[in-house]
Amino acid sequence: MTAQQLLFSGVILGVLSLAAGCASTDTQSHASAGPAKTAAPALTCFGVLPVQVSVNEDRVLSADEEKNLSAGATVVDAILHDALSGNKKANILDASQIGGLQAPEAEENQKTSREVAQSVGCNAILETSLSRYVERDGGPYGVQQPAAVTLAFRLYDVSTGSMLCHGRFDEQQQSVMENLFTLGKAGRRGMTWLTAEELAREGLLGQLEQCKHLAK
Repeated sequence: MTAQQLLFSGVILGVLSLAAGCASTDTQSHASAGPAKTAAPALTCFGVLPVQVSVNEDRVLSADEEKNLSAGATVVDAILHDALSGNKKANILDASQIGGLQAPEAEENQKTSREVAQSVGCNAILETSLSRYVERDGGPYGVQQPAAVTLAFRLYDVSTGSMLCHGRFDEQQQSVMENLFTLGKAGRRGMTWLTAEELAREGLLGQLEQCKHLAK
């Protein structure tokens, strides 16, 4: 065993007891049910909109960032479709079915969503957005830049506008040396650096699993 490996093993053993009792703090991730002010009608089915790129209006994207986000939206869309493929209530919608859904006004956007959902006989819509998608620069055991992904989803009743559930995942992968609290997560990942697609899959599936309305 090399000196470097001995040093790494010593660090791992030294932090096991500390990390085992602590939660990871490098990922901002949550999924929760919306407020239940009134009893919502039973969910017949839900339309699944294509994943959309969503960034703040005051954020100026470089050409590379726009390219990465566009490619990332396609990747996350495929992950979403795969995750919902066995869900009998999911109705996957394509671009030809949503027409002018991307209206700038929120009220008009919701009106179009309602019309789209009702046109396919559903009473709910699932929207998913992607605001960061950075590919790792390097390989599984060493990187110059780690992968980073920020995405969010919301499922809402189109007749009442009430939120059924929503979630957000935001992570730039860190090494154990950078953040000792990532030890448990790093172990589950095989102590490797993930690609952006792998990180997005882990994050999105983890969020969707916490929404009971999306259960198969």
